[in-house]
Amino acid sequence: MMLAGGPQRPAAGGTMPSKGQVQYFRSPVDGQLYPCAVCATDEGAEPKPLLIELSPGAFDNLSGAVALSEEIAAIAARKGRSCIALRPTGRGGGSVYQNYGEVDVLEAIEHVAAHYPIDRDRISISGASMGGAAVWYMISHYPDLFSAAAPFCGYCDYRLWEKPGGLTFHMHPWEEPSWRARSAASVVENMRHTSLWIVHGEWDRAVGGGVPVQHSRQMADLLEAHGYDYQYTEVPRTGHSCRRPDLWEQIVPWLLDQRKERDPQHVSLATYTLRHNRAYWLGIDQLEVYGERARVEAVVSEGDVLAVETERVRTVSLGPIADRHSLAVAIDGQSLGSFDLSTRQHAFRRSADGVWQAGAGNLVGQKHHAASGPIGDLFYDGLLLVPGTAGSDEETFFNQWCADNARSYYSQRNGGVHRGGIMGHNAVELASILDRDLDENQLLEHNLLLYGSCTSNAILARFAGDLALDLGADRIDLVGRTYTQPGAAVFAVFPHPLNPARYLAVHGGTAPDSICWGSHLDMQLLPDYLVYAGGEVLDWGFWDNEWR
Repeated sequence: MMLAGGPQRPAAGGTMPSKGQVQYFRSPVDGQLYPCAVCATDEGAEPKPLLIELSPGAFDNLSGAVALSEEIAAIAARKGRSCIALRPTGRGGGSVYQNYGEVDVLEAIEHVAAHYPIDRDRISISGASMGGAAVWYMISHYPDLFSAAAPFCGYCDYRLWEKPGGLTFHMHPWEEPSWRARSAASVVENMRHTSLWIVHGEWDRAVGGGVPVQHSRQMADLLEAHGYDYQYTEVPRTGHSCRRPDLWEQIVPWLLDQRKERDPQHVSLATYTLRHNRAYWLGIDQLEVYGERARVEAVVSEGDVLAVETERVRTVSLGPIADRHSLAVAIDGQSLGSFDLSTRQHAFRRSADGVWQAGAGNLVGQKHHAASGPIGDLFYDGLLLVPGTAGSDEETFFNQWCADNARSYYSQRNGGVHRGGIMGHNAVELASILDRDLDENQLLEHNLLLYGSCTSNAILARFAGDLALDLGADRIDLVGRTYTQPGAAVFAVFPHPLNPARYLAVHGGTAPDSICWGSHLDMQLLPDYLVYAGGEVLDWGFWDNEWR
């Protein structure tokens, strides 16, 4: 087993060891070491394709993770290909490779790239079941990263889990925007330039860990409707175990042979948030309405014209596009002049009266990629739970109890992101530190989730004048709205007053124990704010670009 750092050295005689390895990399998010399995076919200096395999069991079964990386490398070698096989572990078996789980994949890629020669135009990805779902998620939310993908029996649409009495997991109205944002079927446009080979069993259904075949059938129909290239293999007379050895032997070399187009002339991008806001040379930098779908179609045509069509978008950025020194830009039919897009991005902003203008304008204090909400966006960078101790003993007790519960509940349920009704879990240990112990570096460099009120949490008291929130003994004033119900509480996210790339979130109420009723909220699925009193939800929604 390998500790932090690079791979084992090549064996004497210049041959790379045939066995895969468990390697560890240190995450800049929390400074902790995390494992991944790596196996290379050879030690040659020529950049090699990187094939990533995602599966739910890798974190808890590292020897199995190594075995599958070896299997991939062996197939590649038999087919005359060189490659590096990587199995990230996703911060736990039920992380669905989202939020901290997807960060794990991206960090594992960079770890391998730092120690092996990889071809970044040939990074492909595969996985089965929850791993197949992770493949759909990664390729639809990182459109320009993967050259090819092979999802086996993967789920991709939260709406296809219907059972008697509703979906296989209970969904609150305020959680549905997050599920839409996470479903690949909601942003199928983003897969325009990713080669796809979809595999599913004909008789797969939602039994135990099974995935209804309709997930893959529907995705094939959507891809067909968009005119995208794909292959779909539906294995006859087969349920959930559809990754047959003969298919795997064909798909591995196919994945390795695909190459990413880096400067496509037509780029499509759909998103619900600014966390996943770029594809190739196109970026969505602000939305018109948060929690709803935004879309951009951008096409470079003959005559050096770049035509852009938008839906629910306030600010876009274009470029760089190789060798495009002068492009006439038109957005939603409005001609904006010619721009050199060959070396840098140019931003364009829609005014309040709907007129597009060059330049992003002044975005200070406004939503942007690094800080735009929702509450679930806290779980990408280092988050600290900060219970308040500045109030009464009763307030301190409930603040600490709720923070401690949030740590365990987040791990047990993967913050609410489930596996098609199967409760997820992860190995993320959210850090908790008392308000009185928080130092200036922690305050500045982390996302903060403060528990308590301005009288019971010293950090919240420090920033009270910077937030559009006032927590009193009998009322909550939140961005111009007032709630006076007995025992009212609020869970809301704001931009960090001292660091524009971080958040400051608050979970507090009018009474010491108000937040106890919010102890079972699934935090990764929450919108920008949610107000409740006991078991009644009073209000929820998303801030606009000015955090209002």
